[in-house]
Amino acid sequence: MIKEKIAIVTDSSSSLDYINHKEYDNIFLVRMPIYFGDEEYIDGKTITAKEFYTRIINDDIIPSTSQPSLGETVELYEKLRNEGYTDIIHLPISKGISGVYQSLFSISDIVKCINVHIVDTRATSVILAYIVLETARLVKENHTVSKVLQHCEYLSSNYNAYFMVDNLKYLIKNGRLSNAAGFIGSVLKIKPILTFNENGQIIGIEKIRTTKKAMTHILQKIREETKNYKSVKYFMAYGFNEELNNNFKELVSEWIELSQVLQSIFPTVIGAHVGSSVIALGYFVLEE
Repeated sequence: MIKEKIAIVTDSSSSLDYINHKEYDNIFLVRMPIYFGDEEYIDGKTITAKEFYTRIINDDIIPSTSQPSLGETVELYEKLRNEGYTDIIHLPISKGISGVYQSLFSISDIVKCINVHIVDTRATSVILAYIVLETARLVKENHTVSKVLQHCEYLSSNYNAYFMVDNLKYLIKNGRLSNAAGFIGSVLKIKPILTFNENGQIIGIEKIRTTKKAMTHILQKIREETKNYKSVKYFMAYGFNEELNNNFKELVSEWIELSQVLQSIFPTVIGAHVGSSVIALGYFVLEE
């Protein structure tokens, strides 16, 4: 029986550019394009987070994004096969906000002599990063593909997150807010509270009048939801508004040590859909 050698593939929406994962040498990223009009950039390669956020703050333009190159993904699959990997666990951005997941099935059988397992993560950003890191940990501990996939499914189904955006225009323009028709809020100067539904789609759930009240509301919801769990993993993500980020971190730190929270800036391909003034807080249920 051939021993399984497992590679993990994800995309640049996963925040792994901003989270240390050097201890795992079997994580591989495919990168997503970003467009400012006709100008194309590759997330994390030809444009940095600082350059990206500075531009959307200063320029009156809403960027768009696209899926990673399927040709480059096939080349990566072939490279991994040639390096002796028997299996690829591909953890893409949620199919609820991108067509990447579905597109991958069109190439999953092209590369012979390697098994490709495509997971509906229902997640992105720091949430996806944690799923990837946990997958890598299990692989390093020599768990089987079946066991690893089972845990991926568990994590994808057992997290919750809330985030506040300063302006809905990015989500609405790019069609990433599933219930946008009933949730236009920028005119009213409200702060929308968003979350992921069970299909990994972004939906608006509440409208709060001020930033401070919105941040406090998110923290209260997280505290209430997690108070009876034996073990949870908290995570936090934010955009490029230093004052907003610091205020939110200070608020969270009054409740929990920030060193216990997995943190990341939103990667540029997510920033294209939420803007620069955004904060998020969430958790994985590790033990009920």
